[in-house]
Amino acid sequence: MMSRFGAVLGWIAAASMLTGCTKLGTGGPGGAELHAWTTPDTVRIGLYEEPDTLNPVLGSMAFSSDVFQLIFDGLIRYDDKGRAIPDLARELPTLANGGISRDGKTLTYHLMPNARWSDGVPLTSADVVFTWHQLMNPANLTVSREGYDRIARIEAPDAHTVRIVLNAPYPPALFLFRDLNQGAIVPEHVLADLPNLNRVAFNASPIGSGPYVLRSWLRGSEMRFDANPNYFRGPPKIPHVVLKFVPDQNTLVSELHAHELDVYYDVSLPQLERVRGIEGIRILTTSSLHWEHLAFNASHPPLDDRRVRLALCYDLDEDAIFAKIYHSLGRKAPTHFNPDFGWGDSSIRHYPFDPPKAAQLLEAAGWKLGADGLRRKDGIPLAFSISTVAGVKQREAIEVFLQNAWHALGADVTVKNYPAATLFAPMGAGGMLYGGKTDVSLFTWENVTPDPNDVNYISPDEFPPKGQNVTFYRNLEIGQLQRAGLATYDVPKRRVIYRRIQRILIAEVPEYVLDFLPEITASNVDLQGVRPEPIGSDLWNIADWSFHR
Repeated sequence: MMSRFGAVLGWIAAASMLTGCTKLGTGGPGGAELHAWTTPDTVRIGLYEEPDTLNPVLGSMAFSSDVFQLIFDGLIRYDDKGRAIPDLARELPTLANGGISRDGKTLTYHLMPNARWSDGVPLTSADVVFTWHQLMNPANLTVSREGYDRIARIEAPDAHTVRIVLNAPYPPALFLFRDLNQGAIVPEHVLADLPNLNRVAFNASPIGSGPYVLRSWLRGSEMRFDANPNYFRGPPKIPHVVLKFVPDQNTLVSELHAHELDVYYDVSLPQLERVRGIEGIRILTTSSLHWEHLAFNASHPPLDDRRVRLALCYDLDEDAIFAKIYHSLGRKAPTHFNPDFGWGDSSIRHYPFDPPKAAQLLEAAGWKLGADGLRRKDGIPLAFSISTVAGVKQREAIEVFLQNAWHALGADVTVKNYPAATLFAPMGAGGMLYGGKTDVSLFTWENVTPDPNDVNYISPDEFPPKGQNVTFYRNLEIGQLQRAGLATYDVPKRRVIYRRIQRILIAEVPEYVLDFLPEITASNVDLQGVRPEPIGSDLWNIADWSFHR
């Protein structure tokens, strides 16, 4: 899980350009007029979190992955439709081109022959092998080795060929070595002699192969970058980049309003109308794989009864929540498969808002309505809590909405919110979510690949502390289907499998997805080429950005 918590077939984009500023300057390509606030050779980007490291072997923050787009490359990267596209690799391995072996256990990549590190040293297959060994090195404080631990070995038969041998077929392996945390390639010639990478100068002053080179890092304030003259795709169109760290999101909007920033991405929904009112700013949105959802703790009475969970879903006015709280932005889908990305079954819809049906289900489950408006079963009241991260206003508004609705149904619902560090702490550290101490929880998961593999989230074998199935819902058929889904690269076969999982999830409702949150980016109207990305980073194509009208 990240802190901003098949083929991809679709994306949603909506843009609006605000006009009214007439003061223009020059300096764009061909002498095109630009607004006076635009500096054609420098793009200024606002971030509300500062990376803790610039080493992708160790990085855990989503904002670290954003910075890696400037400095490093992976074998693959993601485009604005969330599809894997070649990066250092010349093409993606497939069964048709022989890049995936017949037994599904070997993936072969051919590297771009002109790729170089920013110090001029050639980037070769040995660097990919070295990166994997660093990811698997137990002395390194790597936060996740998921997927990389399924690799038996990596071979480098020549300087530009990488052969990955898996223990067994594993389709998500196609998304390993992406240009993000735990994936971007690091230089062997710089790091090879170090016992570990935890506290080395490289982590603050890296040598990479990406489109830009770090020039300075003023901690707590900004990073400055210059174009990498050795970038294998050619120099980026904008010579300089400034990343400004502004921890207060309202201050970021103020700086955008003053045109001290050209880009602010990951705009929150409550800020949208304020940002939309800034002249000279374009709003771009895309569907994403960040799903905000209710997780029902199926190990806790009364939520261990499917009829109770289903009743709560029937008494949840999804249309009202989507319109009033999500501003009708994002993608409605009730399970964690977004239909915009090829794997979701678009025929599966939210349950209709039907309080009488909800009451009928509770009556059938033995929960009788008393004169005081509260339901009881065997003298025990229908009572449970709902929890989220304290201070997240959007989710707190949903909690109040649900508390009122479920109270009218006859349930005594208590709001119990916690700091993020408490809610998401590991089971052994007293975490509420992973420790199974919540009843209904409201939070966001974020996929880091477009693969439908959902073992970590809902497998019957992935209860904490081993996995992230915080619903504690155990369904052996789901486990069997998940194993079958990971045993083949055949997309049509996998689609049938994962759509069966979706049918089980909507029938049993251990989870109920409220919205696939939109990725919202605000940018200077003079800046062209910004294309929000639903999985990885909005900076994925920063080398192609340019200023012109």
